[in-house]
Amino acid sequence: MLIPRVLSAIVMAFLFVYAVFVLEPSGFQIAMTAVVLVAGWEWARLAGISLQMGRIAFAGLIGGLCYAIALYDVYSEILVITPVLWVLALYWVINYPQQKGWQSSATRIAFGVLVLLTTWSAMVVLRDSEQFISWMLLLMGLIWGADSGAYFSGRAFGKKKLAPSVSPGKSWEGVYGGLILTQIGVAIFAWQSGFVVGSWLLLAIIALVTVMTSVLGDLTESLFKRHESLKDSSRLIPGHGGVMDRVDSLTSAAPLFVLMLSTVGWI
Repeated sequence: MLIPRVLSAIVMAFLFVYAVFVLEPSGFQIAMTAVVLVAGWEWARLAGISLQMGRIAFAGLIGGLCYAIALYDVYSEILVITPVLWVLALYWVINYPQQKGWQSSATRIAFGVLVLLTTWSAMVVLRDSEQFISWMLLLMGLIWGADSGAYFSGRAFGKKKLAPSVSPGKSWEGVYGGLILTQIGVAIFAWQSGFVVGSWLLLAIIALVTVMTSVLGDLTESLFKRHESLKDSSRLIPGHGGVMDRVDSLTSAAPLFVLMLSTVGWI
């Protein structure tokens, strides 16, 4: 199992580098559309849609709505709903298993549609910014740094469970480790970019919110998978599960990250 996992990781790394450093904006947008279509096909399963045609139809719905957003150029407007989505998800996670309002298939379908559309819109907006590569690398650095810091810190010091009913393996000590590692990365990024102290502090706040939301995204997918008794969103990626298993943190972090950067006028 190790060899397929490593090979899959190499392929994913290559695709990421190619998308960020090589693809033109139109090509990048097409690539992101492909990602959310596959993620939509997987999300349908998380929403309780078991029939293959139903899952394909859900992916088609996502594609049609992406086309509508592009047609009317309302990428930024879609991002405005992002805070509401993740405050709602936070409420579900905190109150699990007592709160059951999210368990209906209709609610999970609607939530999935909005999550995938905001993610897609965020990536398109980010790609159109002049500092796309810098911001994209920072975003991925925050997500990967939070994950790596949480893994090592959680293994070394983890005692207090973060959300034991949702994801028993995560601890608050792991979250703290991820926050510390990402803030070190932000300080280096700000220094290299020539940020003044005020801008650095603002970026540190944006990073803090982004990292905490990325953790929430992971927990939310775990919540839905637990409800459907699923280990992975699919088996499309050998050794890694599905696309949603790889981008769950991105779907929560990217929209809020881009929205905050837009709000402060940095993109």
